Amino acid sequence: MRPLEKSLPLKLLIAREAVMERFRPHLHEAGVTEQQWRVLRALVEVNELEAGELADRICLKMPSLSRILADLAGRGLIDRRNGENDRRRRLVSISPAGRELFDAMSRQSERAYAKLRKDLGPEAYDTLMAELDTAIRKLAS
Repeated sequence: MRPLEKSLPLKLLIAREAVMERFRPHLHEAGVTEQQWRVLRALVEVNELEAGELADRICLKMPSLSRILADLAGRGLIDRRNGENDRRRRLVSISPAGRELFDAMSRQSERAYAKLRKDLGPEAYDTLMAELDTAIRKLAS
């Protein structure tokens, strides 16, 4: 067995934690969890998504997403409705209040991204993103 420090899943988790430490303070300040932020962030980019597609896009299991959607809807940050042709389909969109929260939080996120890019170095940051995209594409096929 390879040594623990050569474990790719562990390295990815450690890297994720190091990155998320840059974002957690403003998420916490806004009263938003990491998973809730991923929902809002995804919904800002589209008019509306089916819940299953949303779960796939942001790497959440449907039971977890269902709880998160209920909470966000209760806070007025998202809107949900049944599909017109298939009442079993749940469609989700960001509400005006959710958009307002996103707009306020996104400025802080962009500052965190800028500092992360500066700390890693722009070239290393771009290379890392490209390598991660390549790994995801190759491992998903």
